[in-house]
Amino acid sequence: MKKYLLCSVVIFATGCTSVATAPRPNNYYSPVNENSSEEPLFGATGVALADKDIERILNYRLTLPTQNRIAILTLSGKSDWRHYSNDFTQLNEAIATDFIGQLRASPRVYDASFLPSMLVPEQRTVPYLREAAARYQADLLLAYRSECRTFEKYKFIDPNETKAYCSVEAVLLDVRSGIVPFTVVSTNEFIARKQPDDTNFNETIKKAELAAVAKSLKETATQLSMFLKNIDTVK
Repeated sequence: MKKYLLCSVVIFATGCTSVATAPRPNNYYSPVNENSSEEPLFGATGVALADKDIERILNYRLTLPTQNRIAILTLSGKSDWRHYSNDFTQLNEAIATDFIGQLRASPRVYDASFLPSMLVPEQRTVPYLREAAARYQADLLLAYRSECRTFEKYKFIDPNETKAYCSVEAVLLDVRSGIVPFTVVSTNEFIARKQPDDTNFNETIKKAELAAVAKSLKETATQLSMFLKNIDTVK
């Protein structure tokens, strides 16, 4: 079913970009001060950090267990298209399943799953999200949001064709320390043409957007896996 849906609209990928965090060089850290204090890196919420605390945060060397659990949180609002038809519901579920599978393929990840909705706090600030992930016993929290934009100019040229781009922005939070060691923004551009079985042009656009988001999520998982390979293991 997923293959049918993705093929029911003609999509031409015209370009993609992916910008991710680069690992810190080993010679960046000061051996004397490296993770030497048992004090929390981040104090009370809303309190400005002192210079010495900022120095400790910048000099913190992240280490992770050999294998980790990743809690996933989608910050984008749920689209009404999810309930447009059973096909769209299955396509959204397939995208989520593929994304989780790609994350679990990393040798540093033993589990990747969505943070249960009943644990997601109303105030989605870092301290509250960190606490929610800790209750879920997740080592890492991966939060992401997607955004798509359509260029109306192409519709005037050809009413059955559209050009748009979708981007996925993701941040990784280390639950133990509160550090955000990794971010990535992946953008995919595409051209879509309406097919005879599409009910309307909006449906054409949405199918193409979902395909572009799926590709961006795949690139996000790939970049994260590469990043995790370079993180030291807890001794």
